[in-house]
Amino acid sequence: MSTLPIKEGFLPLAGIEKRQRQKTGRLARALAGGVRADLHSVPRYLVRYSALVLALFGVLSLWEAQGDGRIPGFTSLLPPMGIDPSRVSSLHCAVEGVSDEVRWQGLTPALKILDHVNPQVAAWLRQKHADGSIAFFEDYRGTGDRHMALAKYDRLRRRLIVNHWLFCENDGTVAAILCHEYRHARQSLPKLVRCALSFIVTKDGDPSILENDAVLYEQEANFAIFGK
Repeated sequence: MSTLPIKEGFLPLAGIEKRQRQKTGRLARALAGGVRADLHSVPRYLVRYSALVLALFGVLSLWEAQGDGRIPGFTSLLPPMGIDPSRVSSLHCAVEGVSDEVRWQGLTPALKILDHVNPQVAAWLRQKHADGSIAFFEDYRGTGDRHMALAKYDRLRRRLIVNHWLFCENDGTVAAILCHEYRHARQSLPKLVRCALSFIVTKDGDPSILENDAVLYEQEANFAIFGK
């Protein structure tokens, strides 16, 4: 059995524990200092981010101020001029398996209406057909919105998508919906960018940035066609 004093045997262990406590304290103080520095930086980051977002939207607003260019107006279909806009002329085109050419011909009554109320839209549609930029779909599914379900302008491919259920509508309504899609085709790039950014800033975005123009244009078309 050792005869050394107990106090002397524990001196090295006490020194190690002391050094460990000092090291732990230094690490804790360094970590706390880093956290305080990060917390002090948060307001600066927020200010810089907010300023960047505001500047971006400001630039977009200035860019968007150029507008969508001259949008053609409407001429009243009244008196009827021998055209009945309430007639459903192309119901046979709503049947599955009908060819694209037959469905294009099914748009003829709506085109005749547009020749009177808005010749520029009629010319746009004929040019789209000549370019092969009108696609007829039977399995296209919209998002619950009536216009998205019946027709849609694909800005990326610059084509008009028409669902076969569009032909269940009367001729005047078909013409008005085609005006809706024409208005989308005329919208400027900055407006599209601002709408896309709205889905980043907010959860559901702001589709009205694009839809308001088209809905109002369709309402004008309905008034010119039906007088109400």
